[in-house]
Amino acid sequence: MDEVTFAATTMAAVFLTQATQDGYQKVREAIGRLIRRSGQEDEATAQLERLDRDRMAVAQASESDREAVVQAAAIAWAPVLARLAESEPVAYAELLALSRQSRPASVVNQHNHGAGTFITGNVDGGLTINHGAGYGRHD
Repeated sequence: MDEVTFAATTMAAVFLTQATQDGYQKVREAIGRLIRRSGQEDEATAQLERLDRDRMAVAQASESDREAVVQAAAIAWAPVLARLAESEPVAYAELLALSRQSRPASVVNQHNHGAGTFITGNVDGGLTINHGAGYGRHD
């Protein structure tokens, strides 16, 4: 799989799993605009209806089947998105930007204890590991 096809498959998976209707609507409008801009006006409506059906299939899939449904739909959408990327110079960048802004935010709770400065999970400074005895515990 070449780089553009891989990126298009990844983008399609992100687009099909939009968490909110508003986010999906932005994606849908952008894809429609790109299809029309590439000179395929008559194909735009059919493709957008297909996108809606694929998204509905993902939403209705059981938790255990959802990943397989997303992958199948993303693989089917990859050639469409790759074609848009090749026919429209800005399409690839626009689709890539949309997929990056559409990713769900992740939250990580981290609890660090001990001496040293903790920066994003790394310890900068001294680190002492005491085996067998609890830190700060005196009997």
